Amino acid sequence: MALEELKKKIYKPGAQFGERVEPPEIFRPGRQPEKKTSSEWSELEKRVLSPKRKKYWLISGLAGLVFLAVIGWLFWQGLTSFDKNKVVLEIKGAERVISGEEVTYSVRYRNQTRLDLTQVKLIFYYPEQSIPLQTEDLVQTINLPDLTVGQENQVDLPVRVIGLQNEEKEVRAELNYQPSGLSSVFTNQADFLTKIISVPLVLDFDLPNRLVSGQLFNFSLKYLNQGEVPFKDLQARIDYPSGFTFQSAEPQPLEEDRIWPISDLMAGQEGKIFIQGHIQGEEGQAKSFKAELGIFKEEKFTPIAETANALEISLSPLSIGQTINGETDCIVQAGEMMDYLIDYQNTTDIGIKEVVITSKLEGSALDLTSLNFKNGSFDGASQTITWRMSNLPALEFLGPRQGGQLTFSVKVKDPLPINNYTDKKFKIINTVEIDSNQPPLSLKDIQIAGKSQLISKVASRLTLQAKGYYYDDLIPNQGPIPPKVGQTTTYTIKWRLINTANDLEQVKVEASLPPHVQWRNKVVPSQADLNYNSQTGRLTWQTGDLPAATGVLLPVKEVAFQVAITPGLAHLGDFVELIGQSKATGRDNFTDLELESVNSAVDTELPDDPGISRKDGLVIE
Repeated sequence: MALEELKKKIYKPGAQFGERVEPPEIFRPGRQPEKKTSSEWSELEKRVLSPKRKKYWLISGLAGLVFLAVIGWLFWQGLTSFDKNKVVLEIKGAERVISGEEVTYSVRYRNQTRLDLTQVKLIFYYPEQSIPLQTEDLVQTINLPDLTVGQENQVDLPVRVIGLQNEEKEVRAELNYQPSGLSSVFTNQADFLTKIISVPLVLDFDLPNRLVSGQLFNFSLKYLNQGEVPFKDLQARIDYPSGFTFQSAEPQPLEEDRIWPISDLMAGQEGKIFIQGHIQGEEGQAKSFKAELGIFKEEKFTPIAETANALEISLSPLSIGQTINGETDCIVQAGEMMDYLIDYQNTTDIGIKEVVITSKLEGSALDLTSLNFKNGSFDGASQTITWRMSNLPALEFLGPRQGGQLTFSVKVKDPLPINNYTDKKFKIINTVEIDSNQPPLSLKDIQIAGKSQLISKVASRLTLQAKGYYYDDLIPNQGPIPPKVGQTTTYTIKWRLINTANDLEQVKVEASLPPHVQWRNKVVPSQADLNYNSQTGRLTWQTGDLPAATGVLLPVKEVAFQVAITPGLAHLGDFVELIGQSKATGRDNFTDLELESVNSAVDTELPDDPGISRKDGLVIE
């Protein structure tokens, strides 16, 4: 209470005072003052000093430090991080070109990162079939200088783009580099498409629409440069159809009768290739000719232009055909009789006079002494049979759509004339022709003659000989002769192969040993591929390839092996079988025929052993 208020209250009548305030405590030396702490202070002290609170403040401090570290790392990373997308790589060039045109592709690259780029390397992939002007390869690698921050450079790559019309050609670039201060190597890629809108080189065949099979004819191939630039190192190539036989050409071909060097073809220049040949085919068959004009450089041909055209085989006014033994594709054997049937016809609505038919035979395998024909004449020097109206009146006038048949036969020689190692792959060729000495005027511009040729291949003959011996100089034998019941006698079996006209492959011989025959595992020559299966009793000799003239000019192919028998009472008085039927097989490389030769079983009669009589083969007691 303030002093002034106290004075007023003292002098105021009826004033009342409260309880007396205690006098202040007197300080006495040596006495410790009593500590008094408020409840709020105690609670605060309790909260600050508790273990839970200490842990909270520790974690908060550590989190703060981590936060500051992350902020620092992000700041440093912002200064040193690398984004490859900020390295710009692009290709500029012509989007539409003429084939053969020279174009330049510009590869631009720019560094928009915060780091310099070192060890910069450009790999450029040129279009397929193109001709680069700075390198010989379609892939070019270029080492480039370092690229500083913000720097941009460009590489120009000239090339002659080659291709067919409407073809799209792709170029591709790769930029490899290493950012300064980093160990990683990065790669950026870019590509670009160029479309060929036209080809300035033109090819064109001049072919007849129709021809008769066997007809000799001329045709040409024209080439032209319609462009404004010359083409160098050109070649023309022609693919002929089956049945075409090349005769001659102007200019002469370089090789294979189908390749011509054109060298340089200036703008607007043209040229021609003239070709002569025969064509064979069936009536109505289309024969397609294809040509390409391209650049030949570094032993590689790159086509630029191509063309194709076809002619049709038409029926000749005088038609002729033939068969052998009823077939048009015949493989014959030595000693076989060949029966030829010739069909001829006038296919027009106009009669044809003085028709002549010839049949010319070729081949050393022909036995001309067996030739048999009617109503014709034979010239031995040319080996030709001729039928004309003097000996066949029906040929004096062959009316519209009229025809007929002729026959003759001839035999294949047996044996074949194999006198040296080149005497193999025998063929028999018969060429029949029909023509007129007086062709009708209405057909004077048409080749009225007809022709047919038939080629017959002669198959080789594979012969297997299976022989048995007791007295043999290759493998000595022992045991009683004649064979005795209960006693063992050994024998030698020989397989011999003979092959005549053609090389054979995959040749093998097989046979089975009867259950009473024992395999002695003696083989001569020891290196022969002869295998015996004791479970089945099967013997197999794999000889592989067998050359032509084996057993004729070359030695016989032979293998010998030993077997044994111990006759029982059931064999008494009989011959004992030593080996069952033997069979040789192989494929003829020339005719593609599977050949086979079979030889009968061999027993103790041993007819091929001169030292053994017939009775020496019968089992005795």
